Amino acid sequence: MNERQVVVHDVSVRGTHEPFVSGVGFTAPAASVTVVAVDPGVGQVALALALGGRVDLLTGCVSVGGSTDRAHLQLRTRLVDVPDVTAPEDAFPLRAVVAEELALAERPSSRKDVAAFLRDRGLSELAPRRWESLPTGLRTRLLLELGSWHPQVRVIVLTGPDRHGGDPHEWFEAARSVAECGLTVIAICAPATASALGRPAEPPTVPAPEPTSEPTSEPTDGVPA
Repeated sequence: MNERQVVVHDVSVRGTHEPFVSGVGFTAPAASVTVVAVDPGVGQVALALALGGRVDLLTGCVSVGGSTDRAHLQLRTRLVDVPDVTAPEDAFPLRAVVAEELALAERPSSRKDVAAFLRDRGLSELAPRRWESLPTGLRTRLLLELGSWHPQVRVIVLTGPDRHGGDPHEWFEAARSVAECGLTVIAICAPATASALGRPAEPPTVPAPEPTSEPTSEPTDGVPA
């Protein structure tokens, strides 16, 4: 079995009164994006934590490369943008988010390193901007890229990217770029989003050109020229 393949079998996570998620099963092959439809909210978070070996399972098992050992899952899996778990604080400036993500990836994260990272991507002017004010596609793309840099990571679990709005095909393409590097990418999103991703992306809307201002003559007989 490929060391990056994820197999999820009949996974349920205990909730307060009933399971947060129940009977989830799928196989996520390496070097591809697997979209998993889960209703928004605590169920998405619970499944992400289960995939990463961060919670006890009520039923079932999760394996990465054939191993179900929780320490192995925690080592090999990076949880990206999980609400209230790994999602950046909205009020943080971009440079602070990048510094934190670089540190988590065991990369140099000094001010100089952060400045170089942003400069290489043409984002220097955005360094002081609040995270929440940045375009949704940009935020997800940066988190995916930085999350993939950890030397031990083989699996990326992107959680609820559609909660930020925008075109889901944008973050899906960013996820596919990461997968093309050989990683397994699992994207947990709402059922409606998963359905939308099954259709081709809508062509971009091109604004109609502004009418050209031309000199006009004086109106005659009450009819504009």
